[in-house]
Amino acid sequence: MNGPTNWREFSNRLRDAGVDWGLFTVLEVDWDHHVVRRSYSSDEANYPSSGEKSLMASDWAKHVIFGQSPKFSSDSDSFRRAFSDAELLESLGLRYALNVPVLEGARTVRTLNFLRGESVFDAEALKRINVVLADL
Repeated sequence: MNGPTNWREFSNRLRDAGVDWGLFTVLEVDWDHHVVRRSYSSDEANYPSSGEKSLMASDWAKHVIFGQSPKFSSDSDSFRRAFSDAELLESLGLRYALNVPVLEGARTVRTLNFLRGESVFDAEALKRINVVLADL
């Protein structure tokens, strides 16, 4: 599932499954260059699907990429610690996040990043995301 058409389909299926979000992005992990690249964005104006970030030394990467664990940002402090661009995200009305690692073999190859402003993501949302992901 690499192309935007498939990610768009995935995001539509998530909404059908009851998972709402305000921004959905996909970051591809480049292990050779120790960067992540945004390959999909639901908001091309503010978060275009291009460019790369050097996040591999961050606490976020330690948890999501290396620790291979979902990360819930469920209050303003955890949100701001997770995102260096939290000010821009908050200006878009986004306050809560869920970052989900996607593995191939024993390695994280991408992360699915969901942000919204109305309510926190919970374990049920993660479960629904994983069901839809497994279905594709």
